[in-house]
Amino acid sequence: MGQILGEFDLTIDEIRDGIVDGADDGGIDGVFTFLEGTLLVDDSDILDSEESEKVARKYPDGVELRLEIVQSKATDSFQQKAINNLIATLIAALDYTKDLDDLGDVLNEALRDRLGMFRVAHTALLTRRPRVMITVSIVTKGTVGGVAPNVEARASELEGQLRIKVPGALCSVKLVGADELWEYYQRRPPESFKLECREILTSGESHVALASISDFCKFIVDDRGAPRRHMFDANVRDYQGTVEVNNEIMNTLRSLDSPQFWWMNNGVTILCDHAEIVGKRFALRNPQIVNGLQSSHTIAKRFAEIDSSGAEYGRLAGHQILIRIVTTADSPVRDKIIRATNRQTPVPDASLRATDDIQRRIEEYFKASGYYYDRRKGYYRNLGKEPRKIIGIPYLGQAMFAVAYGRPDVARGKPNSLLKDEQRYKHAFDAGTDLSVFLWVAKFQRQIDELLQSGDVQARYAERRYLALFVSHGLIATRLGRVSKGWRDVKPVVDQLTEFSTEEVAGMTETVKKCLEEYRAETGSTPERSTKTQAFTTYLNSYVL
Repeated sequence: MGQILGEFDLTIDEIRDGIVDGADDGGIDGVFTFLEGTLLVDDSDILDSEESEKVARKYPDGVELRLEIVQSKATDSFQQKAINNLIATLIAALDYTKDLDDLGDVLNEALRDRLGMFRVAHTALLTRRPRVMITVSIVTKGTVGGVAPNVEARASELEGQLRIKVPGALCSVKLVGADELWEYYQRRPPESFKLECREILTSGESHVALASISDFCKFIVDDRGAPRRHMFDANVRDYQGTVEVNNEIMNTLRSLDSPQFWWMNNGVTILCDHAEIVGKRFALRNPQIVNGLQSSHTIAKRFAEIDSSGAEYGRLAGHQILIRIVTTADSPVRDKIIRATNRQTPVPDASLRATDDIQRRIEEYFKASGYYYDRRKGYYRNLGKEPRKIIGIPYLGQAMFAVAYGRPDVARGKPNSLLKDEQRYKHAFDAGTDLSVFLWVAKFQRQIDELLQSGDVQARYAERRYLALFVSHGLIATRLGRVSKGWRDVKPVVDQLTEFSTEEVAGMTETVKKCLEEYRAETGSTPERSTKTQAFTTYLNSYVL
């Protein structure tokens, strides 16, 4: 699934959250919704029923909403029956006149939840006239060239039915075989990128350059014309769409009598590990555009509108952009540059968490122990490190709240708030925390996740999504004989290098499942909703203690 969704730079945990495979999965294995290229998660603002319309007004007209659906089979060929299942499921699930909960008898809760995210976001954004794209990827080990006519016909029918159900959406059904999977794998971002410049001024390991806007655009987009998202991982904000500043940039690019672009624009700042210069061409290793994301995306958007062989392309190619290139592998220096170059306009501190001193110290501590803290999202994946040993900031924050602070419900239901809310962030990432606690908690939570994914612990796919944080919480509470209220409470467990056996994890999993069933019977709530409430955590605490 990671290969199919490679362009979105998802972490292994984000991919796992989108897996809906299991009983009553309707032939679907993964569902992912992206708003302006960003994955929607449980507590995304646009999904808040009370605030969704207000949040929607912040987005520009034509905002991009994408639904990615993956069906993956280990068969050696494409089967008509599998596509028939998809047709039946999606036509029912995308019928907005029906409540998804009414399909509970045929579609599992995880699938309804993930498809519900798309429906809620789509409904909230209707006034913004969103560009909706629905892509269904049908994956097998077979050969696309040998697909039977009846299978192709059913795939075409699915595509047509999707267009009927979601009018105006750009719908596509892709058959992905072994050859295509290998091609996806080959798309892994190269380590170095070339940038043609017209003028270069060098001082030590730093450079100031003027480049043609067209050459800069070639540098930042892939072979499909889409911005290389991994180049902007270290930027503190994502593309803001048609806000005022971006409208001004676009107007400058469209105007026939506009002055030179670099006179009107501050340009971009690029950090890289190494810069090789041959003539007036750079080869930049691991380039990160830390300032200038809005300009970069607007430039890419403008070039996507015009014909590369037309007069307008030639006119734009005559404009230049100012580029600062800084070569440094010193993490503190890189962080200071990122902060300094992003202070021209107000930026919420939540957007700068990756540059905090505690985050950098966690990264160095993990690295010394053979684990990789993904402070700059996607950095270690691009280096080819083992996925299971890569721990993201949100993942660690969730684990700390569930294990050390006794609130698995907050970790489960409000993962984004752990970084946005100052108080919660300072709890999860207390600067005084012994670094060994962060590492142990991350490894412990990863162990729980992997055991729940394996066949050693009896848990259905749907259950794994909401059980893991409660299982780890229950194990720690049982071991301590009380609910942990902070990292100091779990420090003795960490110091003893405590390990939990598969039998203990399996036993706690059954306990949490039984507790959840009893809680649901008393409250009438669903597992999805129950596990996001403090009331269930309190119920579980009394149950296990």
